[in-house]
Amino acid sequence: MPEGITWAKISTLLINGAVSYSMAKTRHEVRDPIHGFVHFGNLERSLIDSVPYQRLREIHQLAMSYEVYPGACHTRFEHCLGVMEVAGRIFDSVFTAQLSDQIRDRISDELQPNHLEYWRTVLRLAALLHDIGHLPFSHAAEKALLPEGWDHERMTAEILRNSEIKQILEDPSPSVKVEDVIDVAWDFRKRKDARLTPWKTLLNEILTGNTFGADRIDYLLRDSYHVGVPYGRIDPLRLINGLRLILDPDNGEIALGVDKGSIHAAEALLLARYFMYVQVYFHDVRRIYDIHLKDFLAEVLPEGKFPTDWQAYVAITDSEILNNLRKSFSDPNDKLHVLATRVVGRRHFRTVYELVSPHKNACPTILGDVIKYCEETFGAENVRSDYYPPKSEQNLFWVITDGGSLQRASEISSVVANLPTFEVGLVFVDPNLKNEAKPKVDEFVRKRLDEAQNE
Repeated sequence: MPEGITWAKISTLLINGAVSYSMAKTRHEVRDPIHGFVHFGNLERSLIDSVPYQRLREIHQLAMSYEVYPGACHTRFEHCLGVMEVAGRIFDSVFTAQLSDQIRDRISDELQPNHLEYWRTVLRLAALLHDIGHLPFSHAAEKALLPEGWDHERMTAEILRNSEIKQILEDPSPSVKVEDVIDVAWDFRKRKDARLTPWKTLLNEILTGNTFGADRIDYLLRDSYHVGVPYGRIDPLRLINGLRLILDPDNGEIALGVDKGSIHAAEALLLARYFMYVQVYFHDVRRIYDIHLKDFLAEVLPEGKFPTDWQAYVAITDSEILNNLRKSFSDPNDKLHVLATRVVGRRHFRTVYELVSPHKNACPTILGDVIKYCEETFGAENVRSDYYPPKSEQNLFWVITDGGSLQRASEISSVVANLPTFEVGLVFVDPNLKNEAKPKVDEFVRKRLDEAQNE
């Protein structure tokens, strides 16, 4: 070794060289099982490295679905990376396609190269950050465990405005306005405090839209992949490449439409959502785990609610909740031992009734009747129920025909016109009562349907 050169000096040179190379690199990529690669720049990398974003590594995308589907251990971290990638692809697709003169006149300022690049950045950042306000275990207990008027989207806005993310966004030159990111990330249909410009409404639709939103495209693909079911598999490239900007004939606003050649990809997306909801998201065992988790958290959290102080909020992840569950489960004298046993010990309540359409058609009150019967017969403490009302999205999107005219999707596609609604009603009892309760509930339902027929 030459005189004066030591291994310590060599190590220092190598480290400094690596740092210089890292700082000089402006484009980055990570492998992703859904999209192949996710690409991002230095600003996006700084946000990914932030404490609020890194927290998403410990927030399960599908709550406790891994108790039913062992592969469903993916997190909000990779989902948000995927949404950013999809949102960028949609933006590129619709703004590189031929735009009508009317649309160009409407958004001429935004189409200026420097403006368009800024808003592409805003959209991608909104997609990356749109879920940082999620509770532990995502949607498992949001409505019950946040104070009135709060949801994960409002919490996301709080974190963006007050955490290190604000400084990261404002540091570059030119900087990115925090409120622009919030406006695009926060579903305008759920907001009470803002009226978005038509331009921001369009970008918000690209991210959060019920039909073609980047968020929906990614979660259907990602969830079905990790759960191991075929229901959510669609052709995202065909769909994204077929998206176009149109003037909605109903209101004259700029909106997303799809060319006729991509209509089958759009149909597949709608069917995928339907089957994922009825087969996965509302699987009865998955739902009862959410209920038991909510029961436990209502007891362990101060005043039964998550904090709304953003710093206290981001300090809580699935890991802290699971540690609390295991601690209570391991101590038979712990006051929450029984509740923890429902989850950790897999002593969850068992299904004794599931609402089906023929029952509701014959007796509209059947679900409530079964719940009341079970509570009176077995004790309210031994009964849990779950209900998701009928929901059918209208999916009123427009299709661009071969001749360039617009037609409603429901007029072209029998799939869109006849997409079924779904409604979920479940009744559960303590596992020690399952063998006794199931035949009694079956008999009650039979008699109640007979009575309804004679009323």
